[in-house]
Amino acid sequence: MRNKFKRLLFVSFCLLLMHSPLPADDLYAGENGWQWLEGGLTFRPALASVFEPRVGFIFYGDRNNIRLDIGSGIDFLSRDFQDGTLSIGAEFLTFTLLESWENMHFPVITTDYFFGINLSYNRPIRNGLFAGRFRFTHISTHFVDGHFDTDEGVWRDGREPIIYSREFIEFLASYRRNGSFIHRWYAGPQFIFNITPDQLGQFAFQGGYELFFPIEIEYITPYVAYDLRLVEIGGWNANHSIQTGLKFGHRFGRGIDIFLSYYNGFSVHGQLFDEKIEYWGFGFNVTI
Repeated sequence: MRNKFKRLLFVSFCLLLMHSPLPADDLYAGENGWQWLEGGLTFRPALASVFEPRVGFIFYGDRNNIRLDIGSGIDFLSRDFQDGTLSIGAEFLTFTLLESWENMHFPVITTDYFFGINLSYNRPIRNGLFAGRFRFTHISTHFVDGHFDTDEGVWRDGREPIIYSREFIEFLASYRRNGSFIHRWYAGPQFIFNITPDQLGQFAFQGGYELFFPIEIEYITPYVAYDLRLVEIGGWNANHSIQTGLKFGHRFGRGIDIFLSYYNGFSVHGQLFDEKIEYWGFGFNVTI
């Protein structure tokens, strides 16, 4: 009952914040007022992080699996101040693990649902840009038909569905230094205030680095990105995610990323949360 109340409170808070009224003469007030759906994101998603809204695939090169991401983030309210920009946004994501069979069949093994709201801020600082994002987010997960052995009538590998749910708050701060090479560093903590199962720890930490290379071709940018996530599952463990590729489009805006990817750590899928995996892959994302 207490968990149901917490979830109801979480959803109610999301709806209240998304629909909270602002003074009519402040909304659409122009350059210094609140703007509705102004476009763009105040805090750019971390490229190599596995928990960012995006649309795309990763084909596991050494496994018979595909990760499918379908999601988006939006800043629905923003306001420019003298020294920076503040925004309120929301993000939604499903990240799904599929198997690749013959004849274009892709049974779904497990799907995770990620959604929440965020408060973001950025401001120019020295020769770069500081940005911060505060998230209030929910994740839940479910096994699907691809994990069930219909011939034997059992769940595959003896893993039956579990109740997996997390509500957490997270703060991530970043600094981007401009120049011929563009560097971006980010780091921040996460606190999980409602969690099932209880083998998962309540704290996590994330940090990462991104490097963008200069080339003469407009709207094509090579990059490399690394994301580190420290999680508590039977003790502290490090999840490593590396991505390198080409960004087609605006460097810090909309476009298509084509990349190679490496991951080593615990599975990002909640139903498999205690399974350690390692894979190389290639993929593409449509960035927002």
